[in-house]
Amino acid sequence: MPIIKIPVTQKFGIISTKYYNELQKKILEKAEESTGKTCKSPRKPLEVTEEFIKHFNAAVDVEDGERMLDTARKILLRCKRKSGLYSKASGHRANLQLAWTELILMAQCKGKIQEEALDILVLSIDHAELDEDHIAVLFFIAESVLYRICCDAAQKPDLIASEVKISKIGFLTFIRLYTFYLLGKLQNYDEQKRRLSAYVEALSTCTTTYQEFPNVLYSIHVMLEIGEIICNLDTSQEDKVFLQKQPDLKDKLSFGTRAADTDTFLWLALRVWQHTQNNSTNLHDVSKLSLLKEHLHQESRLNLLLALFILGDAAKTDIFCLRALVELGSDFLTSLAEFQRQPPVTTKSAWSWPLEVIYVYTMVLAGICLHGTKSEIQKHAFVGFQSENAWTAGSTEASLNGLLHFSPPSTSDSSQIKWMIHYCTVYNLVKLYHELQWDDSRDALKNVVCNALDKWKSEQNDTKALDAEKIAEAEVNGPANPFIIGSAKKAPESLGFFQHVGCRLGSALSQQLLPPAVPYIPAPQKPLHRQVPRKVYNVTEHSMEKKTSRLSLRQELLHDGSSPTPPPDFLTRSSMDLQKVVEDQWAKELQIRLSKEEEEMKKEEQEKQRKEEEQFKEIMRKREQKLKKNSKPYELPWSVETIKPDENVLQ
Repeated sequence: MPIIKIPVTQKFGIISTKYYNELQKKILEKAEESTGKTCKSPRKPLEVTEEFIKHFNAAVDVEDGERMLDTARKILLRCKRKSGLYSKASGHRANLQLAWTELILMAQCKGKIQEEALDILVLSIDHAELDEDHIAVLFFIAESVLYRICCDAAQKPDLIASEVKISKIGFLTFIRLYTFYLLGKLQNYDEQKRRLSAYVEALSTCTTTYQEFPNVLYSIHVMLEIGEIICNLDTSQEDKVFLQKQPDLKDKLSFGTRAADTDTFLWLALRVWQHTQNNSTNLHDVSKLSLLKEHLHQESRLNLLLALFILGDAAKTDIFCLRALVELGSDFLTSLAEFQRQPPVTTKSAWSWPLEVIYVYTMVLAGICLHGTKSEIQKHAFVGFQSENAWTAGSTEASLNGLLHFSPPSTSDSSQIKWMIHYCTVYNLVKLYHELQWDDSRDALKNVVCNALDKWKSEQNDTKALDAEKIAEAEVNGPANPFIIGSAKKAPESLGFFQHVGCRLGSALSQQLLPPAVPYIPAPQKPLHRQVPRKVYNVTEHSMEKKTSRLSLRQELLHDGSSPTPPPDFLTRSSMDLQKVVEDQWAKELQIRLSKEEEEMKKEEQEKQRKEEEQFKEIMRKREQKLKKNSKPYELPWSVETIKPDENVLQ
């Protein structure tokens, strides 16, 4: 490769390096002043900034609005790819921290972009595993959600769909932060806790705004409670009720040392979930859940919510877990009246908040109806385990159909509890009916849900409970789902329910609180040999008279002659027939092989003859060129000429 030397000309003469740099700087400043432009680093075309969000929300011109909308859709497509929705929040292309940050920023845009960004964020957080690298971005999302609720959502007179989705995002975010808090992973995030505490203190003033909407109020209560615990704002420290307060239960259940820092119900739910994940048939811990019926009000409220999600995920695959869950729900309904008659308690650990448990329970049952692995599990989650004859309107069956017709005993707060249970049940049933419309194979369950809702509406007069249907329909029938292709008939991702939250919580907590699980391997069994029953002949008693035995003529002839060979049995005949078939097949193959060899020999002879003829022609051609004669070798040229006239003379 040639070396090209570029001549360097010194325009400023021989000057020092310092003066040369100063002179270059002055010339550059004059050039910038003359052009009026400053050198700026180019901005990325799809970068999410505050300026982009302001321009998007302030766009008035049609062309400018379409251009900004197209850019926003491209950003959402990139966020969808980075959030790993197509690969279950995993893969080398997934970058959850960046995707969640951009999505929570894009949620500040107006219109459909805001709805689509919130939908993608809900699905991505639900799919993702619990990773310590996500803690920082989870704090950022928590601050953004609380800011939106305190500053924007609480100032609006009516409830909109985006507020419901924001409350869902806040619930998932705070549940994950609380799980990391239980695992001791939030010790190095004091700065984030300090910033979050200011929003948590302001959130307590927003609870009165959502008194008529239990689905949003439930999320705000959970966020407020978790925020106080994480930020050390709850000085009473009465939330944590460990096994030291229940020595009798500890002796009955015989827990190990790892359960000392965990509530009883949560620890048992983790054990049950671990057994179902390993396909184990040893589900003795399910029976132990019945011992906790009278002690559930002593459990930590947040740990109880986690346990309900984990037990609900186990019930999707095992019907015994579903039966235990429904029985616990029935016991909770029967104990509501007893706790209402008790005097009010000032501690936060008392059972004075049935809203969270009722809403989580109905949501878990609806999720089992939608995502259960067997049709039997889906059926019992809706109908329950009582027979149709035994079921009455006053029964406490804790299935979805039983909760829809639940009527508590008449007390001072019975109407409040009744409309709250009906509201949560109808809200989840309407969303369940919407999700079932995508699956034609589940028309039976869809029709049963629709008939139950129609029957309930015909008998209901409470307007507050009837509002649940309108709110659920507004949520599911909002803007177009970004995960649905126009021509596709496949069911989209479920936006109404948290499909993976129980599995993710169970996986993270069981790895730290439980010993490693031993996979279930069934013992080998000997093959069962079927015993062929022996024939029993009826033995009849003959007379003891002696009879002369005389052979027949045929028997005499056979006896005198040689004994014939016995006829062959079935296996012998089958082997003989098989041998004949094999011999015939070999004969056919031998005939085909011989015919092929004959054809090859003929082709070789023809090829040899052709080569000899070509060789002879080549020799004759060379002879003709050399001797200039047409006669063959050893042939006299005059012999042919002399013979011909003699023949003419004789003729």
